[in-house]
Amino acid sequence: MNTLKLLEYSQYLRHKYLETLSKLTWAEVIKDRGASFPSLRDIFLHMIFVVDAYINYALQGNPNYPSVNYDEYDSIEKVKKYMEEVESKANAYLSKVTPEELARNIERKQKDGSILHITVEEMLLDFFQEETHHRGELIALLWQEDVEPPHRGFIQYTLSQKRK
Repeated sequence: MNTLKLLEYSQYLRHKYLETLSKLTWAEVIKDRGASFPSLRDIFLHMIFVVDAYINYALQGNPNYPSVNYDEYDSIEKVKKYMEEVESKANAYLSKVTPEELARNIERKQKDGSILHITVEEMLLDFFQEETHHRGELIALLWQEDVEPPHRGFIQYTLSQKRK
């Protein structure tokens, strides 16, 4: 069940990054930076979308992922509301995950049309990797603006949770 701990850690960091973005001007948040997605907002929205697509749709048998119109999110409050809605649904599913559910086989359709047969746990680990990739982008882009990213390593996070 360590996979679930990694997802808990990702959610913790997602909230910390949103706090950091909320301290920037909106112009800085939506500035095109030429990254995988144009702006800090768009990268962050993509991270939330991946939570939604992987956990709330694919793992629960619905391949019809919602689309995200990034321009609809014209304030940090709207981004926060979207994150809270997606996480609420994801947490409801994740709170019921058992070892048997982690071992459940699913089919994952690839962009090229091929089908992968993987376990729920493999899908969750792929999600964690995807979010880590984009969090690294945010780190680099924030550093370019002399903004310290709110990074906290997994071990530090785990130890802080044990102290609570």
